[in-house]
Amino acid sequence: MDRRSFLRFTAGTAAAVGLAPIMSTMAFAPYTTSHPLLLNQNENSLGMSPRAIEAARKALALGHRYPDEYVTALGADLVRREGLLPENIGISNGSTGIIEAIIRAQADKQATIVAPAITYGQARRLAKNWGMAYRAIPMGNGFAMDMAAMKTASLEIDGAVLVYLVNPNNPTGRLTPSKSIAAWVKRAPDNVFFLVDEAYHELVVDPTYESAVSLVKTGHDNLVVTRTFSKIYAMAGMRVGYGMAHARVMEEIQRYYAGWNVNIAGVAAASAALGDHAFFKRSFDENQAAKQMVYKAMNDLGLGCIPSEGNFILHEIGMDLKAYQRAMSGRYIRVGRDMGVGQRWNRLSMGTVDEMAYFLEQFRVLHS
Repeated sequence: MDRRSFLRFTAGTAAAVGLAPIMSTMAFAPYTTSHPLLLNQNENSLGMSPRAIEAARKALALGHRYPDEYVTALGADLVRREGLLPENIGISNGSTGIIEAIIRAQADKQATIVAPAITYGQARRLAKNWGMAYRAIPMGNGFAMDMAAMKTASLEIDGAVLVYLVNPNNPTGRLTPSKSIAAWVKRAPDNVFFLVDEAYHELVVDPTYESAVSLVKTGHDNLVVTRTFSKIYAMAGMRVGYGMAHARVMEEIQRYYAGWNVNIAGVAAASAALGDHAFFKRSFDENQAAKQMVYKAMNDLGLGCIPSEGNFILHEIGMDLKAYQRAMSGRYIRVGRDMGVGQRWNRLSMGTVDEMAYFLEQFRVLHS
């Protein structure tokens, strides 16, 4: 079976997502050079929860105060939600803040990072900054992580190893089986540590998925799980994320980032967003409906795409990437950059249903 046959996502499969298209209540404005349609950074175009906006507005009146009480309150909210203890959670300036702290800690141990060749690039960039060895393991069929090859690579390394797993992966949207990750974490030698980035956790629909937080709950001290408020909660600009790990591990990580490296408005908004269940559902449903639209359109055009568990889709574009970017820019649409998946593929961020309707209209014209 060739790659295109394997990756083509039929309309029937899209319907199996189980969500009929919904209409966004946000009408899109005419796009211009100064106001393009942004489908390139995996942001949430719905905008923040109304409750989160109001909480942030109120917190601004306390901008002259440190955010201690708000951080403690958000930590308590996360403890209740995740079923952990306060010492298992660290709040940071986006999940990137925790990721950077983990990698700095591992750099001091002269660790080698082992990661799939196609994944979120922050770990590779930080490894370069701090002079760490980085082993990029080729992908398996259909852009899946080759877990067997990654395990083999980790065993070949003398000294500390940091395994970086984004699940679901970015930019492929592929989910690595939870059982595979758990089995490796449970049996890994003492020199291997895991960073499991779950930025898209809340968007997963696969019923077999289980967060790696379950391993933290059972006392494993060789991993950190990171999350963010940037995706389903639409708070990318507020910079709030968190990590979850064994208390000993969290204590070590917190030596590598400032205790209050978050802002009071962002933390207040995050607490409010956790309680806005109606917005959460709307955000989830809008993302699923937008993906269903794209799956059908790509199928109709005979272009392959990867079934995604995130708020983006990796799909064939039918032309050279740079030419595609120029063509879409001329239509005031920003699409994804080169992420190492080949020159005829692109990662498309999901906008609202209205935004995706506009994108697909322009995409079809380009391919007519």
